[in-house]
Amino acid sequence: MPAELFPETDPEEVQHSKRIVLLLERVEKLSAKVGEHVDVAPGSRLASDDARTPSQPVSGYGYNQLIAAVGCLEALGRMGIRDDGETISLAFSPFGAYALIRNSLDAAASALWLLEPASSTLRVKRRLLLGVDEVKNSSSFRRSMGRPNVSDWKQIRRARFKEIASSANLAGWNPLKNDMPTMTSILEKLERHPENVVIPWLPAWQLASGHAHGKLWAQIASHQMDELADTRNENGATFKMVIQYGMLAVLLFEAVQLIEAAGGRYVDLATAPAM
Repeated sequence: MPAELFPETDPEEVQHSKRIVLLLERVEKLSAKVGEHVDVAPGSRLASDDARTPSQPVSGYGYNQLIAAVGCLEALGRMGIRDDGETISLAFSPFGAYALIRNSLDAAASALWLLEPASSTLRVKRRLLLGVDEVKNSSSFRRSMGRPNVSDWKQIRRARFKEIASSANLAGWNPLKNDMPTMTSILEKLERHPENVVIPWLPAWQLASGHAHGKLWAQIASHQMDELADTRNENGATFKMVIQYGMLAVLLFEAVQLIEAAGGRYVDLATAPAM
């Protein structure tokens, strides 16, 4: 696929590129802050949650999702930012960047959905629903790979989650008879969190997902399309597709906001109350 690198001359796009660099610096700081709490403090609310389901800790799943969300954006920075010690430059392809943002939004939303309830019981229930969902997805993968005894493997692990729910004193609640909400539903419910919204989290995720699946509508909605000279005919024309840093900055901003909300909640729950 032919690719062309060229200097950006649009002042607004240059400003957006600087915003992208600053946003990714915020991600690095948040990663370091969350990393300080990989081991939750004794007496913290997450420690209490984990004591109820030690084999399926709430903290471990929340931390894993945060690290996944941060890692996608760190990979985005390594993909497009060049720092030679004197100058910083950006070079992003129209393809790939939004898929990483989509994955980051997905993981951060899962973390915030898990951690947001004030009730320990509800956080534990959500952790078990996530675990049952993991079993479902893993069994589908195993079946596609031709692994033997997939049904038995799935049944044993699903039964284990029912045992964990019983030992966690969840008053007869059965995680096998409750449905995991879709990401669309999760993002709709989380929309109340951000105060400074440019694009709400759900449409931001939908647009980034369109890119992740290679959908033309998403590319047209996001990128600059420059018609090449002498290519138009009765059927259309040939266009050069160029990424727009303004759109990339907006979706990156929303991903960072979502990670900050989830990370802030994790740190709050992982910290022991002051004596």
